[in-house]
Amino acid sequence: MSIKDTAGSAGRRPGASRAVGEHFAGDLRQALLDAAVATLDEVGADKLSLREVARRAGVSHAAPAHHFTDKAGLLTAIAAEGFEILVTYLASAQPGGAGQPVDQLAVLGRAYAQFAEENPGRFEVMFRPGLLRADDLAFQRAGDAAFQALRHQIATCQSRGWRDRTPTDALAAAAWALAHGIAVLRMQGSLARHYPDPSLGGVGQLVTAMTATAQR
Repeated sequence: MSIKDTAGSAGRRPGASRAVGEHFAGDLRQALLDAAVATLDEVGADKLSLREVARRAGVSHAAPAHHFTDKAGLLTAIAAEGFEILVTYLASAQPGGAGQPVDQLAVLGRAYAQFAEENPGRFEVMFRPGLLRADDLAFQRAGDAAFQALRHQIATCQSRGWRDRTPTDALAAAAWALAHGIAVLRMQGSLARHYPDPSLGGVGQLVTAMTATAQR
């Protein structure tokens, strides 16, 4: 996101930050989130600081606290946004078309791994509740929506005959655990040590190997 200084350049040194109440062109809250995500991608959650986020966004060091109160609040907002983005990845992998329903589960697994690969900072904090405000309603709603998106697609597979005698919640939780485990091993480099194809295509093959043995 580009941040333009429309508060008037007269009297401001190049690169000087804005005070909390000073005019900011665009969505300051989103600019701070974007800056925080970029920082997360570089240094990880443990080393992220509000001061560095403010510096990257080009605003006063007090601006992140003004919008998010503290680091936990900022990370919680990032995690909630991450779950919302994850929903869009899963939606792009909706079951349908020809072939066995189980074939679509490989598409879901690949979409999950792709999200983790393309959003490493968000992915890290989404599943570290100790860093977050776990009781934040926006965070809870976003997380629930992501699980329900996965559950809906599992139910669609079941409606076409795949393991239709197994409780949907159990299958959705198992599918989530499988996809998450593969994504984490892949990001950490461990998968490549034990599996010859850690590509996104290989992820699909792994999911297929785990799900295709039993159709019911």
